[in-house]
Amino acid sequence: MDPRLSWLTSFVAVAEELHFGRAADRLHLSTSAVSRHVRSLEDEFGAPLFDRTSRSVRLTPSGRSLYGEIAVPVAALRSAFVRGDGAAAGLCVAYVSAPGERMVPEAAARFGADPLALPLRLLPASSSEQRIGLLDGRVDVGIQWVLPGSPAPADLEMTPIRNEPLVAALHLEHPYASSSGLRLVDLAGEYWLMAVDSSDLVVRQGLIAACQRAGFLPRIRSEANGFKAQLSLVAADRGICFAPAVARDYGDFEVAYVPVHDLSVDLVAVTRPAPDRHLRRFIELLRAIA
Repeated sequence: MDPRLSWLTSFVAVAEELHFGRAADRLHLSTSAVSRHVRSLEDEFGAPLFDRTSRSVRLTPSGRSLYGEIAVPVAALRSAFVRGDGAAAGLCVAYVSAPGERMVPEAAARFGADPLALPLRLLPASSSEQRIGLLDGRVDVGIQWVLPGSPAPADLEMTPIRNEPLVAALHLEHPYASSSGLRLVDLAGEYWLMAVDSSDLVVRQGLIAACQRAGFLPRIRSEANGFKAQLSLVAADRGICFAPAVARDYGDFEVAYVPVHDLSVDLVAVTRPAPDRHLRRFIELLRAIA
């Protein structure tokens, strides 16, 4: 394998986690190996891709541009190599970050307890990556967030799993940090942290539409993918972000979570039309756990 694919894979992980240690854990590598990959890529690219300090990691403009171009192709290449080693037999379950912390692994464990069950392969992936994988057959079911009322993507089916309140993640010294609840319009003047590419497109469009109904347009700052990376930026006082209420279960971010009264999000399972009985059983397990 061309070693540059490892460099790109490490770069994508750091860009999404905004933390070299978490990226290393995700890739099952040492932090020094991930740092070495990123330095090699920066040397070849000819520009710094991250601004690093002792307290934070941020994408540079060059890093944001590169991430937007390569995130989906790198995910597709990694999936192709996994398929090539014979691991693809069974069902591929792709999921966005929050359900992957507990819900998806628990459903996978219950599913696998049946000796007749197909083997599962779990794949963290953004909603846009899931759609590409579903349409080309690499993914069998995608687990993702959508705003209530969002239509299913063309040629795909969407099954609701649960509705989850949204919370605003705020810097600990934010004036609203101790509030018991907010309305969307209360956050009109804030910088809203969102993905650097189109990976959050469905949720982003729903949020913008909700803001328009409330009488304003949000100020979006596109700096990181995934709610964990965005929470790191909130802790560094780069802006605010929205996360499902389940994010409050993760105590490794020094931020305040405040409910937004007029906003919620649906967790859904996305499949190709007429999912078979194995997929339906896995989705029902998710709904039971939820």
